Amino acid sequence: MIVINTNAAAEAQWVDAERDALYASHDAIIAKLVEKNEFVDSNELDVENVTVIGTYQGKPVAMRGPFTEGTEYVGGYYIVDVASHERAVEIAGQFIEGKNSTIEVRRLMHETEGT
Repeated sequence: MIVINTNAAAEAQWVDAERDALYASHDAIIAKLVEKNEFVDSNELDVENVTVIGTYQGKPVAMRGPFTEGTEYVGGYYIVDVASHERAVEIAGQFIEGKNSTIEVRRLMHETEGT
């Protein structure tokens, strides 16, 4: 999974023509991934309508969020099916958001039958 982090300052950089270039770059990356049969899923995440589930006085509670000390949040993700971690890092390096934000590459952990 490739996680694209962002923050208000980074988002402010993507205006007008820059935003068009950003979206065009994602279209091109998706097209290449589809062509190589590496694309699984991708989406931008809503930052306005967020619910955080936590515990208050021992009871589960849903709160408007996110409420974290940091200013960074997940802006979107890609799930890719690739042969190696190195290939996922190569793909992540293509995102132009890396100029203003961090991009994480993480292996999805799942159990398979019999393990």
